[in-house]
Amino acid sequence: MKIVLIAAISENGFIGKNNQLMWHLPNDLKRFKNLTMGETIIMGRKTFESIGKILPKRKNIILTKNKMNFLYLKNKKNIRIVSSIKEIENLTCKKIFVIGGEKTYASTIEKANIIELTLIHKKFHGDTKFPKIDTKKWKKTCEFVYEKDKYHLFNYSFIRFERKK
Repeated sequence: MKIVLIAAISENGFIGKNNQLMWHLPNDLKRFKNLTMGETIIMGRKTFESIGKILPKRKNIILTKNKMNFLYLKNKKNIRIVSSIKEIENLTCKKIFVIGGEKTYASTIEKANIIELTLIHKKFHGDTKFPKIDTKKWKKTCEFVYEKDKYHLFNYSFIRFERKK
């Protein structure tokens, strides 16, 4: 199984504050949707709560220590509740996207094959960070840089990292 981490981060590594994103970039949201549509996604409990719904046309997996809090989702389509990363390793899907948050990224980055990153070219101050990308283990294989415009308040880049062999 291929594990892909997908995130938007500030120049100083923050991904959120008070369980929310700190920016709005329509092209980042489109990219996220295009990459994850039809795929399996995994997120931590706080990320699920911040989104507030099951993402459509994807198999949603919520990672939580307390499965009992999510019994109301038990019979919903395209959702699974797991309590450990080990449960994910037994899945039969070809690819899984890790969509957050901080603890979920930290617990999966060593198993990941690809990181799809949106880098916002501005420093923000939040309360959650993306794990540091070790350049001894990861190589940048693709980067597209975009200027701010009337829909995007900040310069940003789409970057792909692949694990070095």
